[in-house]
Amino acid sequence: MKRSARGILEDLVRIPSETGGEQAAAGAFAGWCEEAGMEVAKEDVEPGRCNVVARWNVGRRPHVLLTGHLDTAPVGDGWTRDPFGAEVSGGRLYGRGACDMKGGLAAMLGAIFELRRRGEEPAGDVTLAAVAGEEEDSAGTRALVGRGIRADMAVLSEPTAMQLVISNRGLLNFRVVVKGASAHASAPELGRNAINAAAVVVLELQAVNDELARRPHAVFGAASLTAGTIHGGTRPYVVPDRCVVEIDRRVNPGETTAKVLEEIESALARVRLRVPWLEVVVESGPDYLAFEIPEEHDLVRALKSAMAAAGVPPRISSWRAASDAGFFVHTAGIPCVLFGPGDIEQAAHRPDEWIDLDELQKAQRVFECLLLGGRPSRQVPRR
Repeated sequence: MKRSARGILEDLVRIPSETGGEQAAAGAFAGWCEEAGMEVAKEDVEPGRCNVVARWNVGRRPHVLLTGHLDTAPVGDGWTRDPFGAEVSGGRLYGRGACDMKGGLAAMLGAIFELRRRGEEPAGDVTLAAVAGEEEDSAGTRALVGRGIRADMAVLSEPTAMQLVISNRGLLNFRVVVKGASAHASAPELGRNAINAAAVVVLELQAVNDELARRPHAVFGAASLTAGTIHGGTRPYVVPDRCVVEIDRRVNPGETTAKVLEEIESALARVRLRVPWLEVVVESGPDYLAFEIPEEHDLVRALKSAMAAAGVPPRISSWRAASDAGFFVHTAGIPCVLFGPGDIEQAAHRPDEWIDLDELQKAQRVFECLLLGGRPSRQVPRR
């Protein structure tokens, strides 16, 4: 068993796994988990797509869940390197998914291989879950939680630049569909202009955003509501009978989906005072729940100890972006933090995506120390 984080990552990057096409990567990852001596199951997310759930049971607690996603963003344009070449240059490995987040998965599995190689057992049971679909709707994590995944603590290996992220914002998306009645533009009074009504809706939603600005969160500042797109009408000479506004709502810890929906419905009620004929449907998209874990939580302490034992400064941070952590914290009841190699702002979703190989190796060592209960592995001296 000689597989390392780097070797696993090179092989993973060479397997295209854009969202919806993760199956080949899942099959390879499952095979490596079996090679590492883990009990492996492929759990269907939908036809042709699955999660890989691998377990190393030692009959003790705490039970640690290590998790991350196999899917990547589309390749896109602008690359100067082969996006599936796993090219190494200047201490970096390049390729789609290298940073977000095949590097994190490789570091987790590499840690398990290394403990097996040295004949060391983890302090408690370990589950490693590589999921599908995070980049679009988190179908894999939703399925994992829906099947009743259990653990005492979880680490989601997003590319946090080796910082320990103990909170992040959530995200809710909505489509507001305004329905009117068409007529010839020479007699607009015979119709109901859906674009005009949608414009009033947008102004009321901006008022909601202004109100949010008066209630800042201690860490993240004000939550926000953004009308991101608006589409309506067919021809300039036809009164539009339909207009769709797409909304991005960033959610701070402590806010709920129900509260956000209530705010939108209140805004629409104010619109009806000005547009009595208003007919509108609100369609909710995927929701990503905000989360925060206290700095004194046992999970935070355990990972800080593991970082220190591996020689990594235990820096605490928060993310303004959303992640799958909220599903584990709120739905499954599993405390979760984010930690992993790679810098999401500098490298993820870009042409020539990359990860620092020294950081990748350090992340593997952190996961080794975490699985050993926060103490250094035989290979990692205290610093």
